[in-house]
Amino acid sequence: MSSIRSMLLLVCASAAPAQAETIQLGMSVPLTGNASGIGQSYKNGVELAINQLNKEGGVQGAKVQLLVKDDQYEPELTVLNTRQFIIENNVLALFAYVGTPTSAAILPLLKHYQTPYITPFTGASLLRQPEHSFIYHLRAGYDEETQSQVDYLLQKPDTKVGLLLQADEFGASVEQGYLKALQLKGISPVVTARFQRNSTEIEAGVSELIKAGVELVFMVGTYKPLAEAINFGRSKGYQPQYSTVSFAGLQQLSALLHKDDKVMATMVVPKPTDTKWLLVREYQRLMIQQTTDPLSDVGLEGFTAGTLVAQALKLCPLPVKRLCFLQKLREQSSVFDFPLLFDPNKQQASQQVFRVRVTDRGVEDVR
Repeated sequence: MSSIRSMLLLVCASAAPAQAETIQLGMSVPLTGNASGIGQSYKNGVELAINQLNKEGGVQGAKVQLLVKDDQYEPELTVLNTRQFIIENNVLALFAYVGTPTSAAILPLLKHYQTPYITPFTGASLLRQPEHSFIYHLRAGYDEETQSQVDYLLQKPDTKVGLLLQADEFGASVEQGYLKALQLKGISPVVTARFQRNSTEIEAGVSELIKAGVELVFMVGTYKPLAEAINFGRSKGYQPQYSTVSFAGLQQLSALLHKDDKVMATMVVPKPTDTKWLLVREYQRLMIQQTTDPLSDVGLEGFTAGTLVAQALKLCPLPVKRLCFLQKLREQSSVFDFPLLFDPNKQQASQQVFRVRVTDRGVEDVR
């Protein structure tokens, strides 16, 4: 009887389906602090896509789990989070991080462990190098964004141009893009003012712009200090043309503007209200079903990144290997109707840039 019982247990065990593995991805984003609106929006967009993937059965039965940690947009915390993801959690990839200074801080870890770094929310050229084969960028870079802004706004060579920059790797990276684009037009900034990351103390920098009579201000930072700069300038009777890149958090910036402010920006995905795009319609459909968060360009970019990752993971056999994952990512030609063409020289899939006007009513097309 004992041996029969043992045989029955073996038969039952062999007949039971094997437990599907969990595919873990590590995400370090600012969920608190001055950039929290950007981090929350990007995370929410990513989760929208990953939740849908898991709802539809995951990756051949395996669920995708996002391990999310707050880094407050501070590089030291990003390094701590990343070490834990790589060493303790042994994640398949680091996914949907936010920021240039945070990404730059973990670059030595990425190089050492060759851990895939997928769709970070940054356009910095320092991360877009041919040798960084472990990095995959979805979005267009800051060089494309700054070139688009300068081409559109600088029609007169005698325009007084100034820069207001976050004093870190983010500010330096975008500054190089602006300087290259301005040089092509034979123009140099008359003032370059800086402010500290995660600070809203920008009065000194704006005062420099006012004193120099700057007519066109290219700004680099997150929505809170940029709004503080614009508001402080307005309180002094100073209302130049402003322009900024997508990282600012345009929906959050819009909520802090006055009707008379003149702000142009670039985005790397369509407007989240532009339903000509199937991508946007799918984003809106799932937003209505799953969340009460407002539509945003950052959220739409997160949804695009999450959907792209889902597409690539589905093409790999279990257990998913890093090499297969990276290869399948680079083979993707679109996310819904948003076209992709991977450039190995920049480790980047999209070159698309959309110019918009940011007003107190939201984000509008530049006409």
